[in-house]
Amino acid sequence: MSNKISLYAKFFLAGIISGTSISFPYLLPIFFFGYYLFIVGLIDNKLPFLNFFSGWLFGFGFFITSMHWIINPFLVYDEHLILAPFALFIFPLILGLFFSVPSILITKFLYIFPLKNDFILSKCFLISLFLFFAEYLRSFIFGGLPFNLSAHIWTFNANFIKIASFIGVFGLSFLTIFWFTLTSVLIKKKSKLYMLPLLLFPVFLISFSVFEKKKFKENKNKILIRVVQPNILQKEKWNRIHFQDHIDKLLELSLLNDETKNKNLVVVWPEVALTVYLNEQIDLINYLKKNITENTTIITGGLRRSFEGNNFKVYNSMFIIQRDNFFFYDKKRLVPFGEFVPFRSILDFWKLTPGETDFSKGETNSYFGFLYGEKELIFQPSICYEAIFQTFNYKKIMMLINVTNDAWFGSTTGPKQHLAASIFRSVEKGVPLIRSANSGISVITNSDGKIIKKLGLNKSGFLQSEIGLGDNSTFFMKHKNSVLLLGIIFILILNLALDSYIKKRKSLKI
Repeated sequence: MSNKISLYAKFFLAGIISGTSISFPYLLPIFFFGYYLFIVGLIDNKLPFLNFFSGWLFGFGFFITSMHWIINPFLVYDEHLILAPFALFIFPLILGLFFSVPSILITKFLYIFPLKNDFILSKCFLISLFLFFAEYLRSFIFGGLPFNLSAHIWTFNANFIKIASFIGVFGLSFLTIFWFTLTSVLIKKKSKLYMLPLLLFPVFLISFSVFEKKKFKENKNKILIRVVQPNILQKEKWNRIHFQDHIDKLLELSLLNDETKNKNLVVVWPEVALTVYLNEQIDLINYLKKNITENTTIITGGLRRSFEGNNFKVYNSMFIIQRDNFFFYDKKRLVPFGEFVPFRSILDFWKLTPGETDFSKGETNSYFGFLYGEKELIFQPSICYEAIFQTFNYKKIMMLINVTNDAWFGSTTGPKQHLAASIFRSVEKGVPLIRSANSGISVITNSDGKIIKKLGLNKSGFLQSEIGLGDNSTFFMKHKNSVLLLGIIFILILNLALDSYIKKRKSLKI
């Protein structure tokens, strides 16, 4: 009994180690060590039932530390404090199943095909495939939660994630899991060859940065962007007493040190920067138009309401405000318990955001077009965590604009993880990402996902840069996730071929 407790404790500790270190690039060796303990532990244990709970405890430790920030929204308003322990423990317990299920599959597989010296590459490949499939499933099932994917550990340097423009974030995730698994198995078998994948894989990733191409001439396809980060406290954001002060602050940051009065300028404000139904506030819209130059475009988050008979719908929206134009986009992916309550008749008290009415899912186009001088700019809008999901546009979008309010998550690693997941959309599409967050982290990236300008957590200010546009025509966007399937098949065939060659060489020596 004591041996089982010790075993379970080791898996739980391994999950905590990996989960704690996932957001910090200098802790990458620690992250690797946690996964090493997990994979080697599964190999050593032969009982499926034992590994089911071992995998579950690893997952619980991983998610309770890597996504500890899930508790923060429940601490903003006093009426939600009682729910905080449930969010902190039940949420990671459920997510832990995404490690327990592949743990059973791996155990069954190793029972049939023991991890002996033959066909090591192919066996590591299939172990990796079980782990990857669970990660992929987590990104889509029940609305999906593609946070803290294996690929996200590489976002500290844009050169490591350039490969995502060819194989996407999930392709990089699979390769990363395979890297962990193969290296761990070789270390366990005390093979000096473990240094080969350990060192060559990062070099392989960096090599893809040489494919970078300059697609546009310097004097064309550039726009001037200003990203505003007001850093308004979450408790004050919806207080009507401070409404005018918030508008004044947004406008002040939008006009501060403005030396661009004769240039076209796009100013981006964060999610629900204007806490009103903006489509009904004609006076406010006119007030904003009067306070910006004729060449300025404001892109802001706000609320929208539409009436259908005696009923009305509320939307979390993004608006484009120009002197002669007014457009909107309604958010399509809503946050459960944040913007709507599943099974509301039972769980009514769970809604975190102010107001008793659930937000409605948007049905507007997934791209915007507006005039920037004499040329039309087409971009893909996203609100809050919409940016962490893959999207496939047939329109030639030129940039991504994400507005969010990560003030809900305080000074935790949540905003950093949110940004890491969002940056992959820029790399996959080959377009820059413009991100305005109320309290941080706001960024402007180039079309390779490299951060050009950044404003950290809990700071008030703005970012301004002239950026080159993209065209949404990377190899990955042309072929989408079919690249993932073909890549997995190719790697399997390659591994089988190498294993067969190695076995043949060994038999010849004998």
